Amino acid sequence: MKKLFALVAVSLSVGLPLALNVPTTAHAAKWHQGTPKVLRGTWERMETVGKGQNAFKAKMGVQVTKKRAIAYFIGDPFVLKKMQYQKTSKHVYVLKGTEALYTRKPTMGKIRIHQVGKRLKFQVYEDFGKQAHYEKMSAWLVKK
Repeated sequence: MKKLFALVAVSLSVGLPLALNVPTTAHAAKWHQGTPKVLRGTWERMETVGKGQNAFKAKMGVQVTKKRAIAYFIGDPFVLKKMQYQKTSKHVYVLKGTEALYTRKPTMGKIRIHQVGKRLKFQVYEDFGKQAHYEKMSAWLVKK
């Protein structure tokens, strides 16, 4: 009986602390409010548009603040407010928010951003119903 009691006491003293010391895992798939600090700032590059005499340079860029993201080029800007983000893999984030600048009803917009050092590549998500996809066109931008 004493041996059985000693065996139970030893196994509980060894096994219980190990069972209680289970590490918690981060939930990377969870959507967080705002934008990640590492992406905040203005990211730009100059792009040549047109050919020959009609060629000119224009800024392509993304401006990320705590509450919104603005992607711009020659045409209308893509403005997202009420931001949420998700870290999908190492250095890759998906930002989503409400694009209400040119639509009567606020629509959901997404941007995928791959950030490496002081450069980032962004892709805008286009939703055409069954044909929703990220744009193939993307560019590496430098932090300003």
